[in-house]
Amino acid sequence: GSETGTAQGMAEYIARECTYRDVQSNIQPLNNVSVADLQVAGVAVFVCSTTGDGEEPKNMKTFWTGLLNRSMDRNTISGLSVGVLGLGDSSYYKFNYVAKRLYRRLIGLGASSLLDLGLSDEQHPEGSEYQSYHWMEKFFEKLSDHLARPLVRTYRLLPPSVQFSIYPCSGTASGVPVQATEVYSKEEPFPASLVTNTRLTGVQHFQDVRLIELDITGSGWIYNPGDVLWVYPKNAPENVELAAKLLNLNLADMVKVTAPQKLTTTVRELLTSHLDIMAVPERNFFELCSNFPTDPQEREKFEEFTDMKGAEELYSYVSRPKRNILEVLSDFHSVRENFDLRYLFDAIGPIKARGFSVASAQNAFPTTVQLCVGVVRYHTNLKKERVGLCSTWLSTLQLGSPVRVYLEPGSFTFPTDRPIIMVGPGTGCAPFRSLIQSRAGTAQQLVLFFGCRHENQDFLFMREWQEIPNLTLFTAFSRDQKDKVYVQDRIREQGVLVWRLVSEGAVFCVAGNSKNMPFQVKDALMAVVQKHGNLSPETSSNFIDKLIKAKLYQNETW
Repeated sequence: GSETGTAQGMAEYIARECTYRDVQSNIQPLNNVSVADLQVAGVAVFVCSTTGDGEEPKNMKTFWTGLLNRSMDRNTISGLSVGVLGLGDSSYYKFNYVAKRLYRRLIGLGASSLLDLGLSDEQHPEGSEYQSYHWMEKFFEKLSDHLARPLVRTYRLLPPSVQFSIYPCSGTASGVPVQATEVYSKEEPFPASLVTNTRLTGVQHFQDVRLIELDITGSGWIYNPGDVLWVYPKNAPENVELAAKLLNLNLADMVKVTAPQKLTTTVRELLTSHLDIMAVPERNFFELCSNFPTDPQEREKFEEFTDMKGAEELYSYVSRPKRNILEVLSDFHSVRENFDLRYLFDAIGPIKARGFSVASAQNAFPTTVQLCVGVVRYHTNLKKERVGLCSTWLSTLQLGSPVRVYLEPGSFTFPTDRPIIMVGPGTGCAPFRSLIQSRAGTAQQLVLFFGCRHENQDFLFMREWQEIPNLTLFTAFSRDQKDKVYVQDRIREQGVLVWRLVSEGAVFCVAGNSKNMPFQVKDALMAVVQKHGNLSPETSSNFIDKLIKAKLYQNETW
């Protein structure tokens, strides 16, 4: 079950490891798997992520619905042995929630567990990969016992997964025009056009936050508050030039992909819009590229990176400093000079779309959609500044620039028949701006807790909030006074109002940075419930749990 491709990538890695051990495997998205398939499978490995507010990925929903069929009993899949690996982030409330539920349900239907549930965590000091690969090693040990035969790993270079050819361009084409479609999706994104690119924060503020507005005329979309617009970014021209130089490619040449999908474009467009040349490489990149160098020292170093004993060194070289593929190729001359281009698509994965909460309402902006984008820039121990691919690209676009996008529902649901309390510091206010615009002037009571550093630097949409008659706004400017003040402090201060609304059935929604804020906001609400509801700590915790189950407490953080 994979939403952005991370779980799929891990599943593909496990499948390759099966091949190296002469174990036949068949990798499928879970929606392609039925209970009948499980009954004859013998052994099944599930790799899944958790999306939104504890929801299963879209390519798993049909499978999960079938697995919940009440007509099944404890012997339904009694002949199946399973391993379940969850990929998650412990900064979220429902850390690996889907994997936990899936594991319990499989065991409840009679499956036997080959090994303990694996819970990989993005917050692990050595990265989530470290835990995933350790779990995988244990899985193969248990599988060996289950099959009653040794599983000796014999690495070999497998055939390229993508069939393509590169040839000189006979004309002056810069690419192949995209054919129009009637239904736009992840596979067929809509070519939107940029109409607004405005900096919202002051020029002295450390972060550049942008209001990005895109014209979606012709998409046929009707969007709602809480929806998410996914954006396919492009690589910067200077990085495309560097990639071509490192890989000895001619940017004017044509590329024709024939399998498993079809694509015809220029090398320049391939490196600009399709291949994620700025990605932080994972272990499989080093394993594949260890086949190429003629320099024995470089070969040895890459082989060391792929061994679990070299996990700490790999983490220190790649993951901790966020070193990208081009920087790795620049560091290892023998790897790049002997790189086998047949494996270009295996070494460098596709650019993934980035999701942004819609920050506008369609009744206010009928032909456009607005996003609130914080431009990601930070430093590691490398000299060159690290930047977010999508946010940086969007911030540089000129008016009229094309942007490939697709629209999907988010995890928020906003009823119309009850008050809504919103907690959205920084760009977390984006989905709430959409909601507020859509419900402005109605009888619905709206309460927003907004937080930022400085009132005169990053108070996003200040004038807008003040003009909404049915909106009550509470602000927290953390750096405008000696003692820092955050949204969770304002929630405690407004405990009487918050408790009254929550106890009467209001929806409490949280959006924004996932690191500490969501936990601190939940603690603040717990304190409010305990104090103003005159409840014990245990009863207060149960009260919050009931809100979550009833979707009266919703959380969407990133």
